[in-house]
Amino acid sequence: MAQQLEDVKEKKKPNKLIIIIIIMSFIILIGAISMVFIATDITLSDVISKFQKHEEYVIPLDSFVVNLDTEGKGSTYLKTQMSLLYTEEDYGKVLENKTSQIRDLIIKDLMDYKPDDLLVEGGLAAAKVKIRTSINVALGEDMVKEIFFTDFLIQ
Repeated sequence: MAQQLEDVKEKKKPNKLIIIIIIMSFIILIGAISMVFIATDITLSDVISKFQKHEEYVIPLDSFVVNLDTEGKGSTYLKTQMSLLYTEEDYGKVLENKTSQIRDLIIKDLMDYKPDDLLVEGGLAAAKVKIRTSINVALGEDMVKEIFFTDFLIQ
């Protein structure tokens, strides 16, 4: 009987130790997270906004046929169709009203490319960045978040 009581007492001690270890780990974890927030100037609202779902809207543009830069060695055409992704509903009206200006910018940007520039790995991604940047600069605001090519043919 006395031996059973000693066994019960011995079992309780590790439970206290485990609880203390868990509590200390939790305190260290909270301290580490706090230090990250303090060191990087990240606020809680920044973290929450990353996990919130944002509405996304897409405006399709008519197809483009553009002469690519071949440096006088014949003629090469690019036929493409694009869509613009934006996240604010109000931007849709602005983008629709300035479609002609946007199309002009896209045509100018695409005419600067050589066929090999677009066909090389990463070339299309670079074109997307250049087009998106020039549209946003012309509009004076970061409206377009992404460019999607829905049709792409070089001939």
